[in-house]
Amino acid sequence: MATKDEIKKAILRVAGNPVSGAIKSLADEFADAIVALDAPADGAPEVVSAKGSSEQRNKETRVIGAVERR
Repeated sequence: MATKDEIKKAILRVAGNPVSGAIKSLADEFADAIVALDAPADGAPEVVSAKGSSEQRNKETRVIGAVERR
């Protein structure tokens, strides 16, 4: 996950690097809220990606037609 500073820089870059205004003044709070979304809850186990994410995507094959006959 990106750090708070990296998130703040991205927010400001997307907004056109404003010198003043609402986005400039709220960028820290936006970054805090985004970092809080990825913070694990107290007592909750850390989420680990399981098979089926990027591993399985590379192994998938496309089925063109039916394999069985009836």
